[in-house]
Amino acid sequence: MSPDTNHRHRHALLAIFVLSGFAGLIYQSIWSHYLGLFLGHAAYAQALVLAIFMGGMATGAAWIAHAGQRWRNLVRGYALIEAAIGVLGLLFHWIFTGVAAFSYDWLIPALGSPWAVDIARWGIAALLIFPQTILLGMTFPLMSGGLIRRFPGREGSLLGGLYFTNSIGAAIGALAAVFILLPWVGLPGAMVAAGILNFLVAALAWWLAREPEPVPVAPTEAKAAPEQRLLQNPLLRLVLFGTALSGAASFAYEIVWIRMLSMAVGSTMHAFELMLASFIAGIALGGLWVRNHADRTESPLRLVGWMQVGMGVAALVSLGVYANAFSWVGWLMGSLAKSDGGYALFNLGTATIAIAIMLPAAFFAGTTLPLFTVTLLREGLGERAIGRVYAWNTLGSIVGVFAAIHLLIPTLGLKLTLCVAAVLDIGIGLFLLRLQINSRHSMIRFAVAAGISAVALMVAVRIPYDPMKLASGVFRYGDSEIDAGTQKVVYYRDGKTSSVAVIAGFDGSANISTNGKPDAGIMVKDGGWPTSDEPTMTLAAALPLTMLDKPAHVGVIGFGSGMTTHTLLGDPRVKQVDTVEIEPAMVEGARLFGDRVGRAYTDPRSRIVIDDAKAFFAANPTKYDIVISEPSNPWISGVGTLFSKEFYQFVPTYLNENGLFVQWVQLYEINEELIGSIFNAMSPHFEDYAAWMTNGSDMLIVASPKGKLPKSDLNRLFQNPGPLKAELARLGITTQEILDFRKIADARMLRGIARLYNQLPPNSDYFPILGLYAPKSRYQGITAEAISTLPAQEAILLEASGIRLPLPLHMVPSKLAHFPADTMTWRARALLAELAGQLGTQLPDLLPARNLSPAILMREAARKACEQSWNPATSHQLSIRIREFSVLTNAFLPSSALRDVWSRRDWIPCKVTSPDIARTLSLMNAISTRDWNAMQDEGRKWFALPPQDSAIYRDYEDMALSALLLSLAHQDQWKELLEADEQIGLPEKSDNVYQLHRRLLRAMARDQNGPGLN
Repeated sequence: MSPDTNHRHRHALLAIFVLSGFAGLIYQSIWSHYLGLFLGHAAYAQALVLAIFMGGMATGAAWIAHAGQRWRNLVRGYALIEAAIGVLGLLFHWIFTGVAAFSYDWLIPALGSPWAVDIARWGIAALLIFPQTILLGMTFPLMSGGLIRRFPGREGSLLGGLYFTNSIGAAIGALAAVFILLPWVGLPGAMVAAGILNFLVAALAWWLAREPEPVPVAPTEAKAAPEQRLLQNPLLRLVLFGTALSGAASFAYEIVWIRMLSMAVGSTMHAFELMLASFIAGIALGGLWVRNHADRTESPLRLVGWMQVGMGVAALVSLGVYANAFSWVGWLMGSLAKSDGGYALFNLGTATIAIAIMLPAAFFAGTTLPLFTVTLLREGLGERAIGRVYAWNTLGSIVGVFAAIHLLIPTLGLKLTLCVAAVLDIGIGLFLLRLQINSRHSMIRFAVAAGISAVALMVAVRIPYDPMKLASGVFRYGDSEIDAGTQKVVYYRDGKTSSVAVIAGFDGSANISTNGKPDAGIMVKDGGWPTSDEPTMTLAAALPLTMLDKPAHVGVIGFGSGMTTHTLLGDPRVKQVDTVEIEPAMVEGARLFGDRVGRAYTDPRSRIVIDDAKAFFAANPTKYDIVISEPSNPWISGVGTLFSKEFYQFVPTYLNENGLFVQWVQLYEINEELIGSIFNAMSPHFEDYAAWMTNGSDMLIVASPKGKLPKSDLNRLFQNPGPLKAELARLGITTQEILDFRKIADARMLRGIARLYNQLPPNSDYFPILGLYAPKSRYQGITAEAISTLPAQEAILLEASGIRLPLPLHMVPSKLAHFPADTMTWRARALLAELAGQLGTQLPDLLPARNLSPAILMREAARKACEQSWNPATSHQLSIRIREFSVLTNAFLPSSALRDVWSRRDWIPCKVTSPDIARTLSLMNAISTRDWNAMQDEGRKWFALPPQDSAIYRDYEDMALSALLLSLAHQDQWKELLEADEQIGLPEKSDNVYQLHRRLLRAMARDQNGPGLN
């Protein structure tokens, strides 16, 4: 083979290893999602996934180190292994779904005991990916051994080149998995894509390896001894233990950096893959550098010593870089537009921050494994050294993962865990350098390395690790630090899965946050006004309790502040509450809420379980009367599985015959299409459901898998002795009518909303819509206003749909201003009183005096119209004021209260002679008095007239059409509704509430599939 052909052949083999790394990281990323679904996202599950992956790689590498010596064409052996990986990749989804279904439906319930269930789950998870990971572990030793046989004398260059190409492919694969493949084809499609890549790599490698490899040079007899004798070789022991400890430190860095960066950039799926890609890119660059230096160095062991010291020092320096990350993210949040382009730049900016923190140490990490391997190859230990070093490095990585997650981080925290790993790396490096001291100059260099390391460690330990920054949630609002003038951190702990903080406000409130994202806020001070989160947490428990006569057993997913569990235990009918929480630090931190959540800790009926929810329910034989799902926000990586169609299919199997399921859904940092994806995932598995708003942006869905949803009745709570009556009264919920006033949708309307916003498929475990798209909504600060504003909208859609009525005048709405419709009710009552001249001094404190202006201005406009004989200008001005007054009162006052306003019209001091105003008043009278027949007649009359040039006519077109459509909807005349809408053909010129309701009513009318949302 000519030198040029030789060169091209070598580079072609290196190039296909890019594709191999690309496919390999797709597998690792997608397997993590799959096994996360099976094991849950608890810390032990995350560690186990990585341990299985690394353990399989180590096993494969160790086996091939021995068996590969007998193979005469390692590259073709590599091709066969790649093809086998491809076959398993193509079959994986089918195998996984069958095994998971068998496990959850039959095996786990049959096992019963928790330890047996855990062993079964872990064993099954290992078997699902262990064969593939063993094969993956063979690929690097086979390819590197084959190249070294074909191109002898360039071991360092070849190993560095392979490490670079494989790692750079892996970095690209990590990004492609989440940014391209998952949005495009989901988890199953990504596995297929990786499998096809394996076949392509196999075909190319088979073709390139047409010529046989030279017979390898056999190691000397002493060096070809059995493994037990070889391990007595001091150099071999040194290298293997060194590479194992180095691997442990490297993976500890990766875990710590990802956890730390999550507090600065957010715990999203995109952020995780960007951080992973940054780490692997650093390793790739290290491999590229060592490719050009390994063969030229006099002592690879001395060089790897310097690399180890460099890695440890770089890790310590990363703490100083990290200290500025919150300011940088705050700058990004303040500088970038809240648009699609702004989100792309935000991801680019956060990737740059991750690179600045992770890449230097990762660069040094990328040099160590090739250099350790070259050390043994130069000693004549043969190509078995490649597999040995690779195996011991991966075994060390497993130890590093478990030690970091289960021991170091919970005990020392993130910062000190990083310091411990750095000291380990520096210790390895200094030990290797000490062995190489053979002159005065080498002693000086050793002393310099030790001095630099000591200074770096002292500086790193003193770098502030300030909870006021860590808990700031800068990735949401751009504030890089909690305002010390209003709040202080009273609890902070780096737990196994997340970092938990409790922040106390100087006003007596407190909130608990996870990785900087507030999960719950409570007013701790006696006499203080409740926070806006409290109605959500309280009603999540109280609402289903009002629907059941004997709610004995309740399951709660997500501990949060503990208030939901606390509320449930205030009902003496409840016999047991099982609260499932992943992070122990969450339960520990919430104790600071004191008596507000005390029953969750002290009541003997409370059982707090640290586990994954799905795994717990599958192993627990208990059937529940109520299951409440109150996880964190669905933009957080992994949380979207608690809003998936597979989860909603799973939950009903753990409910009693008349059991109820409660789902909290955020309406902030999310858009209507994503909410529609949740509705479409949930609806097929429940026969009836309805939604309530607890404040301005939180919604609770109560669903019944069998039969009609029971009617809510507060007397079920109030007739029993207990504290719930007082606790609900503190939130302004004192009567059934006030509770019903918070209802915003029944099943028919939820189906209509889902049909209206069905641009995305149902959220699924295997097509994670929320994990992929919700982070962008979070960044853009989007609110699903079309849904969140339903209870405070001006048109009487909810009343026409039979969902809720306005509060009777004798009932006092809450003055907490949590629920916007309460404030709108106060305003409507004040306007009515002002128009009648009966307001006096009854204006509530929460309403400024300017809120009375619509009544005053309408009365003044009527006076002017009378004085000027109803000329067009004054009539039009009055029509504007009528509309303004009506939209602020119609939906928030009972029909009896508005009857005199539009029928007697005492506020108009003369006879109405304007035909346009007369028609307007007739329309208002029909709407405000809920005369559904009159609304239909007035609406049809409005459009039966010849086309009008009157400004008043045009101003009221949308209201007239709304009256017509609402009357038909109220009378279940859905076919006639569609016909009327089509016949009138009013163009949708704006996106106001009437146009929204029009589209929603059309969607409800077209829903011909009963309870399904197809």
